[in-house]
Amino acid sequence: MPDINMPKLSDTMEEGTIVEWKKKSGDQVKTGEVLAEVESDKATFDLEAEADGVLQILVEQGVPAKIGAPIARIGEAGGTAQAPAPKAKPKEPAKAESAERAAEAVPPAPPAASQRPPRERGGERGGERGGERGGERGGEASDGADRRRTQPAGDRRAGAEVEIVEPNRMQATIARRMAEAKSTIPEFQVTVEARVDLAVSLRQQLKDSVPGAEKVTMTDFLVRACALALRKFPEVNSSWVEGKFQRKRSINIGLAVAPSQGMGLLVPVVHDADLKDLIQISIESRQVIERARSGRPNEGDLSGATFSISNLGMFGVDEFVAIINPPEAGILAVGAIKDVPVVEDGRIVPGKVMRMTLSVDHRVFYGATAAQFMAEVKRLIENPVTLVVPPN
Repeated sequence: MPDINMPKLSDTMEEGTIVEWKKKSGDQVKTGEVLAEVESDKATFDLEAEADGVLQILVEQGVPAKIGAPIARIGEAGGTAQAPAPKAKPKEPAKAESAERAAEAVPPAPPAASQRPPRERGGERGGERGGERGGERGGEASDGADRRRTQPAGDRRAGAEVEIVEPNRMQATIARRMAEAKSTIPEFQVTVEARVDLAVSLRQQLKDSVPGAEKVTMTDFLVRACALALRKFPEVNSSWVEGKFQRKRSINIGLAVAPSQGMGLLVPVVHDADLKDLIQISIESRQVIERARSGRPNEGDLSGATFSISNLGMFGVDEFVAIINPPEAGILAVGAIKDVPVVEDGRIVPGKVMRMTLSVDHRVFYGATAAQFMAEVKRLIENPVTLVVPPN
């Protein structure tokens, strides 16, 4: 009876939670059938059966499970499934007990305004919040009370003034990791402006004339440019781990994207980007993004990035600074392509420019290397024919 273990789908994933079982213990399942929806620190994904047989659930929904821990088993088809593991104990009694204690701690409500002495009514705050004891101050001058009586009633309804929203696992992990990154990484930024007239023109030519290039994006050009620049400057494709430099042999580019629903951040990865041509990068980046957003990432889709790109140009953002995603040492923030007047051979002509900002972990490489790396990315994106040459 093979075990179904909690898979590891990202570098930072330590445990996952079954959001919903799509099947019940005792159900006959087939290979490839979706068994459950699982939430990790970076995405919600579908868990599929790897064999035919009878399902036995070991971990109920809502209960976290460590990476590699068995969460279900599949027995032989036609066999009898073992009894499922007991469900997690319900929490309602504890909640009820807490509610009773909270009710006992609440002081009795103050008398209605019409039952209070005139001076006490004068001490109320305007609006519907007069029941707050903070609005009454003993010994206040009568003119202060009069001023409060003449304040217009507010239209805000009684009750909490904020809505408390619990973060999901992905949002909680992002918050923790970004706080750690800002507090532990000594970073600096380098910004360059690139002319992208030729890249925009070449992209249109590819879309019009090359099969498979219909959906090539500027981000695909940047992935290829950064991959080639990382090959030239391996210091940038490194990490600072336990007081030592780790230079990565593979060049894997992470793409920061928003999930299809709700708030959060996904970073699908194009592996070995320096070994792929522009069309391959375009196809693969689109595939990994779609799988991640649909909740069905493949193993490795969300892990192994050695450098990341965040492009907010499609939202009209001119320039911004991205936060490094450790253990990476750099992330490129890309702004919108803008039509501006530029000087060319002593003449002012219309041009298309794009601003790019590199955030750098100063422990791993320094200002001169960052400037040279950005100069190389700028050179490649301004001469895009080099980006369509097959990799060697």
